[in-house]
Amino acid sequence: METKFQTSFIPKKPMVVPSMGVPRTPRRVVSLFMMFGVIVFVISLGAVGGAYAWKQYLIAAQASYKTQLAEREKQFNIDLIEQLKRVNIQIDLAKQLLTNHLAISQVFDVISHFTAESSRFLSLDLSVPTNQSDGVKISMKGYGKNFQSVAFQSDVLGQLELYGLRKIVKNPILSDPTLDGTGTVSFGFTATVDPSTLSYSRSVLNNGAVTATSTTDQ
Repeated sequence: METKFQTSFIPKKPMVVPSMGVPRTPRRVVSLFMMFGVIVFVISLGAVGGAYAWKQYLIAAQASYKTQLAEREKQFNIDLIEQLKRVNIQIDLAKQLLTNHLAISQVFDVISHFTAESSRFLSLDLSVPTNQSDGVKISMKGYGKNFQSVAFQSDVLGQLELYGLRKIVKNPILSDPTLDGTGTVSFGFTATVDPSTLSYSRSVLNNGAVTATSTTDQ
């Protein structure tokens, strides 16, 4: 009896060939990414909602502050406050004018304190600079009885500290003594007077007095 052999090489079950180089992604990793995306989305929605709520709160707070401010303003007399402001400005302006105002008439009082009895001044020119700290410049034409009188007047101007005038009269200069036909001697005089001495407010407080010693012929 002959033995029968099966000569077919076709497998009865399908052959499974593993895919080369393309690993399959586990489902667990995909689920984690999905969950993370959902969480980020939810947080974003919460942030948008929080920002909107904060904006509404700020708007409501601003409206409340405006209402409170209006109520506070009603407690004060705004017209009276504005009037007081205007009056205060006028008072400050008046103070500034009084401080800067010069009583030029005080110059005559200053001149009288350094003029010798044998001398006299017949003309006076004043120059008030823009910057009052520079002093008030005076220029005068004077006459003396003789050269001795003019010399004494020059000595007085050179020793103003003896008459309490050194800080008041600065840079006194007696110039061009000239003998005229009548025997009198004419001369020129220039000096600078401290503007604080001529201050109107100071003259009012001191009743216009300049503290100095009178000059007499020696």
